[in-house]
Amino acid sequence: MSRSAVLALETPRRTRNSTGWAGVAAIFLAVFMQMVDATIVTVAIPDIVRDLGASSAESSLTLTGYTVALACALLPSARLGLRWGRGGFFTAALAVFVAASVLCGLAPNPVALIAARVVQGAAAGAVSAQPIAIISARFADPARRNLAFALYGATAGTAAMLGPLLGGVLLGANPLELSWRSIFLVNLIPGAVALALAARHLLGSVPRERCALDATGAVLATTGLFLLVYGLSIGREHRWAPTILVMLVVALAAFAAFVRHERRLAARGGAPLLDPGLFAAPGFLGWILACLVVYGVFGAYLFTMSVSLQFGLGYSALRTGVATLPFSAGAVLGALSAPRLAGRFGNRLIGLGCALFGVLLAGWLLALSPDPATLSWPVLMVPLVLGGLGVGAAAARLQIAVVEAVPPRSIDSASGLVPTAQQVGNSLGVALVGILFFHSVALAAPAAVSQERDQLQHRLTAVTPFAPRIADEFGRCATLQLRSPTPERIPPGCDRSGAATPGAAGLAEQVRTAAQNLSGTVFVSAFRTTVVVLLALVSCTSAALLIRRRKG
Repeated sequence: MSRSAVLALETPRRTRNSTGWAGVAAIFLAVFMQMVDATIVTVAIPDIVRDLGASSAESSLTLTGYTVALACALLPSARLGLRWGRGGFFTAALAVFVAASVLCGLAPNPVALIAARVVQGAAAGAVSAQPIAIISARFADPARRNLAFALYGATAGTAAMLGPLLGGVLLGANPLELSWRSIFLVNLIPGAVALALAARHLLGSVPRERCALDATGAVLATTGLFLLVYGLSIGREHRWAPTILVMLVVALAAFAAFVRHERRLAARGGAPLLDPGLFAAPGFLGWILACLVVYGVFGAYLFTMSVSLQFGLGYSALRTGVATLPFSAGAVLGALSAPRLAGRFGNRLIGLGCALFGVLLAGWLLALSPDPATLSWPVLMVPLVLGGLGVGAAAARLQIAVVEAVPPRSIDSASGLVPTAQQVGNSLGVALVGILFFHSVALAAPAAVSQERDQLQHRLTAVTPFAPRIADEFGRCATLQLRSPTPERIPPGCDRSGAATPGAAGLAEQVRTAAQNLSGTVFVSAFRTTVVVLLALVSCTSAALLIRRRKG
């Protein structure tokens, strides 16, 4: 069904305006919850390990199980929403998400928690596959539609950044002595509100269409996304072993088979899961590639920045979240301003937004010093706000640019493809830039360890005859940790370095100080290297987008 036919079925203007925004509010709440839940768990992992006795592998699956299930559910859910009705499918998926959140909060053991997280992630993917089609159908007025997409982009981006902050607040407050369980059970309240709004304003709002499921395409797409996202998620921890590389190669083969199948099905007059004609639409492929790059760079920035603040400067997860508030505020303001600014700049706003994000990256280079590790917040504050403005405006306009490039007949395919591109871009960015970041950590380790070891031995010589022994053990453990695939984790047997040494209790503070100084030097140095690479990539992307729009 064409977009014009769908719009013709909408209710009169007065009812449409009132119920349109109420229904979209349900979408915003749902997207906020599912994006928060992608990052909020990171701060609760230590409590989950202590309470449930989860192993390192199980705690990792608590994180990756959600994101992998979310990515795998997107494309099939876009087709199911078309068959069963967008509003009804969205409401049902949201109900499953809320129920799975409760199961996570009540999980008695790690296996139950992982299973509930996978269900929660799949439901989140089913929810995320519907908004583009619903918003496109509910708003005939381009100004209102663009504003809705801008708010949608601002909600998703801000929620991902606020996850660790909200998690830290809940763990600190510990409501009803729930500990880590509160980060899941808190979804009950906004979930109930979103369900009420969806049931009242979204059910039956977008007509369903009778079409084939394309089971073969769904299996191939799901297989490829599972192998790709899961392989990228666990690759670093497993030192990119041959098994991981095989997974990634098979993922590419599955994608190639998927494209071939979709083209053949379309040529036979069937209903492919992903309309191949999408990529022939003027500008669409370019904007999808822009999504991959923009979300990849942004995801990599958030990941390496968070790791550097927490393990380099010793920030808590809560303090790290608070540090991102100026950026988040700028992102919301940028997204809200995007529709008005687009009237003047058009799609060049995306390139200008990337340029402002580059200002933030340059600000980090000016504000961060590795030896000793220090951060000047007065220097960084303005770049944080400007970077947020740029990211908010660029993400909001990018969403609109993608949708505007979609032919009306293909809006349902795009509803699943766009969030899939965003998810894959984020995973690729974190994995590829993560390789650079942690390689930089390993390269900086030997010289930094040697320098800090010598300084520690010099300070301890005046107070204990065991100074060489303590310093050597410190150097051994520091080298093991910083050159491992997971340098943010203390190696086994090193969590009490020097504890068996006589008088170690009185020296522990000096050892901890040396460890913090070393971590600061190494992680901040690696982050600065990463920022230089990201700045170069952002500069090229911004220039390419501005030149492209000027030529167009």
